[in-house]
Amino acid sequence: MYSKAKISGHPIHPALVAFPIAFYVGALVSLIAFAATRDAFWFRVACYASTAGVVMGAVAAIPGLIDLLSIPSGTKARATAYTHALLNVVTLLLFVIVAMITWRQWSAWPSVSLDARLPLILAVVGSGTLIAAGAFGWKLVQTHHVGVTDPMPLEETHTTTLTGVGGTMREPHVRTR
Repeated sequence: MYSKAKISGHPIHPALVAFPIAFYVGALVSLIAFAATRDAFWFRVACYASTAGVVMGAVAAIPGLIDLLSIPSGTKARATAYTHALLNVVTLLLFVIVAMITWRQWSAWPSVSLDARLPLILAVVGSGTLIAAGAFGWKLVQTHHVGVTDPMPLEETHTTTLTGVGGTMREPHVRTR
């Protein structure tokens, strides 16, 4: 099943998702580092990382939505895509809240002490939903072949020629799903 949102034949959504994943994980790691060290630097890094993750998550969602809507209705692939999308939306919303809380605290600091407990909990939950969303995204590609260019028919017989010390051997293969 071809991706509808692509550049030069390459699907856009899989290319973009690396950015919010990296930023979300960076926000989580920064909040853990802040909780361990109480160094305000790590809190500020979490502010920027969570915000960048939210922005890039929204950008990656656009081609993802285009691909989702191009999957035929009533298929297992469409059901998997809905689950993948829902988990990504939950992840995005959790990190929106993380970004709002951290920026609100950062803008009031040093008159208000920085508290990473709630943002850290939300980032841990958001990372869990991110992992689950990634598993469903993987299933879309590996099981349902969404976004995969597959020019071969479902069943095609071809021959592999093996040449070695004992001569040449021809071995037929049938490709099925």
